[in-house]
Amino acid sequence: MVKIDILIKPGEKCEHIERIILMAAQFQKMEVKITRTSNFAAYAQCAINPSQTPIIIINGNVEFAGRSPEPEILRRKLAEIKSYTP
Repeated sequence: MVKIDILIKPGEKCEHIERIILMAAQFQKMEVKITRTSNFAAYAQCAINPSQTPIIIINGNVEFAGRSPEPEILRRKLAEIKSYTP
């Protein structure tokens, strides 16, 4: 299972990002667990400025920051992760 965290400021639309992630995961036939937070303390752990939201962390690695990823780019990233997962 791939763990995906979305760090996002309150008021921003997160549903769009979640839909993109779920579609990409379904395309790759991957099981994902998505967690969404707006806790600013979580930003400090990533060493990323909160103004760079949304931040998408996949399996503990910051993969996207500052904007929503394009669906094709996200699919390629998940395919890459899938190829490294035993």
